Amino acid sequence: MRTPEDEERRLRSVALQNANTILLARQRAERELAGERERLRITLASIGDAVISTDAEGRVTYLNGVAEALTGWTQAEAAGRLLPDVFHVVNEQTRQPAENPALQALREGTVVGLASHSVLLARDGSERPVDDSSAPILDESGTAVGAVLVFRDVTERRRAEEVQARLAAIVESSQDAIVSKTLEGVIRTWNTGAERLFGYAAEEAVGRPITLIIPPELLDEEQEILARIARGERIEHYETVRVAKDGRRLDI
Repeated sequence: MRTPEDEERRLRSVALQNANTILLARQRAERELAGERERLRITLASIGDAVISTDAEGRVTYLNGVAEALTGWTQAEAAGRLLPDVFHVVNEQTRQPAENPALQALREGTVVGLASHSVLLARDGSERPVDDSSAPILDESGTAVGAVLVFRDVTERRRAEEVQARLAAIVESSQDAIVSKTLEGVIRTWNTGAERLFGYAAEEAVGRPITLIIPPELLDEEQEILARIARGERIEHYETVRVAKDGRRLDI
């Protein structure tokens, strides 16, 4: 028959076993969580976009390497600072401070993007156009406990857009007919010179096959030209015939 001391020892043993099981489970969970955090850290450190995270008060908790390079702040220097001190953005035209998307995401609890024509003022005074998106970090109850901001330098894209706009203006103002088409022979652009020469408005021509202005007997010639362009060949000046909207045949 068990004595009270035996029962006490048994209960103590069970309690120790349970405590050991709980401790092992907790240690395993902590190792798994640490592994997930390390994988996340490596991912954020290696992606091409800049990443900044904040706590619920909008204070910086993390910057990846790209964010450090763009803002001029290191992780150690930025940690604990209010986000606008580190991610300082202004309107490119008015120079007024732009609303910080991460703080807006915290306040509204939704994904927010930066306003157009925003520039980032780095710590050294340099500036660069950026675009970004920010989202709140929510806990299990749906409460915002922080925000994550992802942004990128769009200087090269802006330059490319400006070059494209200048080229488009040159093409549009040219007295010559300038038409662009896809390798499938679909008209993509049609300037005012083309409107005057062929009689079709841009709205009538864009999106239609280039055969719109090619006489039937020269369709094979057009297919050969497209095939050569697809192979990377350059087509020098050549003489051919095209057909205007009113049926006139044009030597070009």
